[in-house]
Amino acid sequence: MLNFGVSVATVPTHTTDISATTSANSPVRVAVRIRPIEASIPGELCSRAEQTPCIEATGNSIVLLPTHVDNDCSQHGGIVGGTRTEFHHSFGSAVSQQEVFDSAVAPLLATFASGQNVAIMAYGQTGSGKTYTMGMGMSSVSGSDKSSGIIPRALEWVFTQAPSKVTIELAELYNGKVNALTTGNQHAATAADALSLLQTGLRRRQTAATNANAMSSRSHAVFTVTVLWPGQRKATKLRFADLAGSERLADTQAEGKHLAEAKAINKSLLTLGRVVAALASATPTFVPYRDDPLTFLLRDVIGGDAQTLLLACVAGNETSRAETVSTLAFAKRALAVKRHKPSGMLAGRLGSTAEEAKRRIAAEAEAEKLRNMVKQLQATVELLQLQIAASSQTVNAGTSAISEQANDAATYTRDQITVNAGTSAISEQANDAATYTRDQITVNAGTSAISEQANDAATYTKDQIT
Repeated sequence: MLNFGVSVATVPTHTTDISATTSANSPVRVAVRIRPIEASIPGELCSRAEQTPCIEATGNSIVLLPTHVDNDCSQHGGIVGGTRTEFHHSFGSAVSQQEVFDSAVAPLLATFASGQNVAIMAYGQTGSGKTYTMGMGMSSVSGSDKSSGIIPRALEWVFTQAPSKVTIELAELYNGKVNALTTGNQHAATAADALSLLQTGLRRRQTAATNANAMSSRSHAVFTVTVLWPGQRKATKLRFADLAGSERLADTQAEGKHLAEAKAINKSLLTLGRVVAALASATPTFVPYRDDPLTFLLRDVIGGDAQTLLLACVAGNETSRAETVSTLAFAKRALAVKRHKPSGMLAGRLGSTAEEAKRRIAAEAEAEKLRNMVKQLQATVELLQLQIAASSQTVNAGTSAISEQANDAATYTRDQITVNAGTSAISEQANDAATYTRDQITVNAGTSAISEQANDAATYTKDQIT
């Protein structure tokens, strides 16, 4: 082990006993690997923080050292400075690829040969050594080199066991979509065949240079080896998942396409964290496998029927303390994952191929599309109902106005009739008055004539007397 200048014995520690967090029904074994602190790393500037370790491995424990640079990240997710956490395996920066394979992977391969599905998953921040450890880097796809990762060594082991049939498949999850990097399940007759097919597929994997990593994986890669052992009717699966690293956008300064990639990567890893947290609870009522294509694709790796090894890779220097603490917190939660009955949790079979997973994800997307269409139709119906209600109110208001106008017209007509009736009565009275006046005039005229005749008679009589 490299001497970082800090002795574990001098660090006050609080120990987390692995027996308190794991049990016989735990499907997950957890190993932590620390990337060496190098004097010169391409794309990085050296500083005191970059050369100062923040963790150290001792036995099967990882000790988070007290910070000497910045106290902001000394506590996160139950991991505090000076805490010693026990895992199934802990590998310091001086541990070789061969030692990692012999200690953590070889026991699982023995289980695999007995007919048990096995999965190995690498998790950690970008640039922490996940791809190198797994052997998915182009420079590490070799079965004889000391730098060979887990996958080349596992393939060589498989073919030494004289399997009846071996097929391999490589797929990536990029921006929420599953892309096949090999043409379906490819038959491999030898380890060299399998490695050649893997290398061909890796050339198509999405990678790019960022401020944090000169060869950053921009996708999650899943490599599946299907083996039919002699005397067995059912094939077993050996699955390797090299997860793209979580990214702090402030550090990577990602823009455009790389920013969209980083967001998709972080979203899927956050969902994976929620799945692990749900499976670590005593009685999970819901596990959000379907919230992201990554967790849907790997639903059998964590909490399913596979025996899983989680490789938590950390950079280990003070500059990466926050990401290191976050990775350790995730690894600690994974220790508590239990194997639950699949009822109500949408558990799947490890036998799912990438093509099958792709079809399932497409079906889920289509179902979600139909659900959204139903919601839109419901919203349209509600809008039409509101419009109809508004139209009814307008019609009622118009009817009320018309009724009011009709009442006004009726009142006016009634008033006119009354006026006309009054006018007729006045006119009749006027006619009567005129007739009466005329009669009076006639009477008066007659009276005048009689009076004149009387005067004439009186004059005549007076003259006769005279």
